[in-house]
Amino acid sequence: MSSSDSVNSTSAPDSSSHVLFLSQIIVSVLLATPSVLSNVILLITIYRDPRRNQLWRTPVTLLVANLSVCDLLTGLVPGFGSLYYDVALFNSRKRETLVVEGIIINSVGIVTNIVSSCIVAAMSLDRLFAVSSPLQYRGRVTKTRLKTFLAVSWVYALLFSCLSFGLSTTVFVLLYCHLHLSVPLIVLPVVYWKSYSALRVHNNRVQNLAAHSREAMASVHRNREQKTVSAFLLVLVLFYLALMPLFIAQNMLVLQPSYLGEENFRYFLYASSKFVLVNCCLNPFIYAWRIPKYRQAFKAVFCGCGCRNRPRNTVANGLMMMHRPANRLRVNFDQHDNL
Repeated sequence: MSSSDSVNSTSAPDSSSHVLFLSQIIVSVLLATPSVLSNVILLITIYRDPRRNQLWRTPVTLLVANLSVCDLLTGLVPGFGSLYYDVALFNSRKRETLVVEGIIINSVGIVTNIVSSCIVAAMSLDRLFAVSSPLQYRGRVTKTRLKTFLAVSWVYALLFSCLSFGLSTTVFVLLYCHLHLSVPLIVLPVVYWKSYSALRVHNNRVQNLAAHSREAMASVHRNREQKTVSAFLLVLVLFYLALMPLFIAQNMLVLQPSYLGEENFRYFLYASSKFVLVNCCLNPFIYAWRIPKYRQAFKAVFCGCGCRNRPRNTVANGLMMMHRPANRLRVNFDQHDNL
């Protein structure tokens, strides 16, 4: 849920509440602004990359782009929307005049969190398929299937958010929290454990079979897979770390509604709703830090032609020129070159 949940539930602002609203206004500006800017830059990088066809060749880019859209919407609506809400309350506007704004902020926050949860789960499964059965990866994970999955995720999130108008607040919050946070939090660590186990087995197998002249090429591929898996694992960890305080606060409020009358709990509820924006700020930096193709695309778009013409992988290019017989082995690697 978004920060307006706590705003809608609190009493009219008094002199002490004005301090709370002022602090929340400052925090909203500091977190919503980088959330919007970083994800706008990431989307521009994806769509303006000179090697766009190569970047879009991998279905996983669809997941990255859609997660970036979710983070952008979170920064725009729950981020700047709650900023507008807090400014209005700080200026002594009545909550009765902000009902529509509160519904929009809550609904967009619910939809983006649900879709983000689905995409993070899809990223985990994508990495498991990529490292456990690399030669069959392209046949199992296709753009058509991912587009269908993403469309279903958005429709499901929209329909689920509509349940808030028909169910009691207690039932809706419990369903929302535990279906989209508790269950994935139990399942997805197992998926990543299997992914790292499969990657370790695959690495040992490649090391045993590869000739000495081809070991550097195999090492490049293994490092690329490890960076991708670790990047998506960081996205997963940050997603749940960012939502965990709000998850705890919402469940505390459901179990004991009287907490809302305590000032310390209201501070905690406010802070936890803003903390969700931290995840939206950091995701684009994780892609740029851990995944070379996104880093290279950013340089190509924002650094000019000098970066565009830079060779992508000097080691791999040199090996292709020096060891022509290695091309057949390289074809096997490229069949599951996902990023």
